[in-house]
This record gives sequence, C-alpha cells and structure tokens, in this order.
Amino acid sequence: MDTTVAKGFAVLEVLARAKRPMRLSALTEALGLQKSNVHRLLSTLIELGYVEKDAETSRYFASLKAWELGVAIISTNSLRRTVSPYLQKLHQQTQDTVLLAAPVGHEVLFLDRVAPARALRYTPMNGTRAPMTLTAAGRVFLSAMSDPAPAIAKGLAEHPADRDFSPESVLAELAEVRASGLAVLDGGLLPGSRSVSAPIEGPDGAPVGAISVSAMEGRMSGAHLREVSEALLAISNEIGVLGDR
Repeated sequence: MDTTVAKGFAVLEVLARAKRPMRLSALTEALGLQKSNVHRLLSTLIELGYVEKDAETSRYFASLKAWELGVAIISTNSLRRTVSPYLQKLHQQTQDTVLLAAPVGHEVLFLDRVAPARALRYTPMNGTRAPMTLTAAGRVFLSAMSDPAPAIAKGLAEHPADRDFSPESVLAELAEVRASGLAVLDGGLLPGSRSVSAPIEGPDGAPVGAISVSAMEGRMSGAHLREVSEALLAISNEIGVLGDR
C-alpha cells in the first residue's frame, strides 16, 4: 500500500466528516500523525482543490470539489440505481419517509431517500453514516453477521446515555429479525420515531442493502404498521436477489 496516498485519503475523510472546519493541531491529533506530515498532505490537497483553508481562522475544510466527487459516485451506484424506482413505489404506497442504506464496516451509509412534505424532524441525508445499532437497516445487517457483537459494542460505545439499548437487548432482537425478515426499531436516530426495514439480498444471500420506512410511533402502529411491513416484504421479494440482475 502507498502510505502517502492512504494518509492523504485519511486527511480528506476526517475533514469531510467534521462538523466544522478544523485547525491543524486538531487534525494532527485526530490522525495521529506528525504536524509537518499533515501540513504537507494538506498543501497537496489544497493544490488539487479538494481542501480549502479559511484565511481568517486558518482552519481547513473539505471543498465542494470533494462533495462533487461524492455526488458523481453515488449517482452511478448500481444498488441505488436499481432500487430507486422501488423507493418511489413504496413511498406512494405508504406516504412515509423511505430510505435506502448499505453496510460499510460497522455503520450504515444512506444512499437515497424519498420523503413526504410532512417529513420527520430528522431524516438522514444521502451520504450520511450512522451506527448499525441505531437504525432499522443496521439491525438487518447485524442479523446476517456470524458475530455481530463487535459492531453492537462499537455502536453502543459511541452513542450511549439516552439510548435504551444494551448488547443483550440488541442480540435478542436480531433473532426476531432473522425469523420475520423485518427489523422494527423504536427511537434510534430520532426519539419517538419507529422504523421498519427489509433486506436486499446479494448473490450469497447476505444483505447488500436495506430499505426502511420511517414515521413517528403514533403513525407507525396498528394497521398502518402491518401495511408497511407487508409492503416492505413484497418490495424486498420483488427486487429479488440483486446478483441476478
């Protein structure tokens, strides 16, 4: 592996996920690299147009060129391209927020969404990541793992406190997901919400993606919850094994 290239991408990843521009010292600490090394990498990324430096604060941030690259990549993603029409169909059936996610390490990456005018107070944007433990789609991915414990521990460690989840409760729920083919999660990223998710299977039977439908608990209950669950399973079966396409 070319370590210089790897370090350059590491710098860009940290800046892209930062909530605000970063000082050189903070970036150095986050990366665990020498300040002079990080400064050289930043200079190269600035020259290439992927990083910018605020002249007043001397803080660094990922540029719109980096964002443009991400948009170009996600627009050609085969999973998103294949599943997008089904998201529209499911949204028309349920009139709720519909999301497409893929597994990336111990997290989920949201690739697409269709939201109604009365969307939830918080709906993940395309390109947003979240711990698997805090999303219904993540529970789908966890249920397919031979050993989900590390991913569960990581998610709960990063987002403790007000989340009423424990490793034991998550593991117990995964057995239900395997039996029903659906994950139902209360709360998660948005307290008071309820999400239902079904897998999109790859050639080996493991989920390469998941479709979720989300609404507030008051709406996602009773007859509507049953209708959403049935619609999700039907869509999941309709998409079939993605590897056959």
